[in-house]
Amino acid sequence: MESVFLELFGGVACLDFANTMDGRATAHPEELLHSYADLSAWSAYAGLIDAGTAARLAARGNEADLRDAVALREAIFEVFAAIGRKRAAPATALGVVQAHYAQAMTVAQLVPGDEYEWRFTGDDPGRASWPVAVSAVRLLAGGPLDRVKVCAAEAGCIGLFLDTSKNRSRRWCTMDGCGMDAKIQRQASRRQAARRT
Repeated sequence: MESVFLELFGGVACLDFANTMDGRATAHPEELLHSYADLSAWSAYAGLIDAGTAARLAARGNEADLRDAVALREAIFEVFAAIGRKRAAPATALGVVQAHYAQAMTVAQLVPGDEYEWRFTGDDPGRASWPVAVSAVRLLAGGPLDRVKVCAAEAGCIGLFLDTSKNRSRRWCTMDGCGMDAKIQRQASRRQAARRT
């Protein structure tokens, strides 16, 4: 199942989750979550739940649970795409993120480790996306929001990522994907310009 998912390039769970709709601004965006089983498998792929939990959740989750998670994903995308473009986040989308976070917190347990963290147990289908809601609120409340970026590819990727480069110069979701495409386009443009002269 892992092979159907994109490389996790967002840097944090909430941005990786937003990126489960690929090529959003293209003529044919690619939905990667076709079923609740896809959602639980993605959550395991992202390291948010273990494989056993993913299998149990896949047996319990349904289309309504998937729609709920996709609504969270779309709200996260709207919020962080706005932030990445230096605009105010839409209040409605923020409300959706907050509501999912509040729901997650009703069942979360604070557990010790190197740092205290929220942990979820049980087989409620919401468990596949609860860590994503926590990740989104953690990023919104603690930042670094100035490092949230939208892929600069002209082909319509608009993937979201956290720019952790030292000089904040990262422009593309991945260098092997959109970065390489941009490089090839620049070279082709230079060759065409050279032929015209």
